[in-house]
Amino acid sequence: MPLVFAIDDLKDAVYLHATICESLRLYPPIPHNRRTALKKDVLPDGTIVDPGMMTVISMYAAGRMEHVWGKNCLEFKPERWISENGKLNHETMSKFFGFSIGPRSCLGQEMAFVMMKLAASAMIFNFQVEVLVGQLVEPKPSIVLKMKNGLMVRVKERVLHV
Repeated sequence: MPLVFAIDDLKDAVYLHATICESLRLYPPIPHNRRTALKKDVLPDGTIVDPGMMTVISMYAAGRMEHVWGKNCLEFKPERWISENGKLNHETMSKFFGFSIGPRSCLGQEMAFVMMKLAASAMIFNFQVEVLVGQLVEPKPSIVLKMKNGLMVRVKERVLHV
């Protein structure tokens, strides 16, 4: 019988949380976000944004910016999200806006993380998942980020001896 975790089982799963953050950094489900300015503002590069002006943010590009994420910005490295004391690194978290940031951030962010942790832990614990060799990982532009050719995997049920 497959094991399903409870929410409380995963509240201290820092590496799992970091792995999800790293996945979302490199492959954000919504690759672009747009916002309409409510008041006059100035972007970091000095561009003036007037009220009513729309800005578009590429979450996909932002997750790969070397000046933000470092020389290893294209590497999958969950450890970048964990501080030396083993907790989530709040400095790194402040660079991540996969759910947007500020007063208009996603209200369901915490619930989304809970659901992703529950799904990932159940998959990892109950199944062996192997990505088939030789696939080209190429994004397919759309409102929701997809892989152009999908992702072929081999899934085997784990045999647990209790």
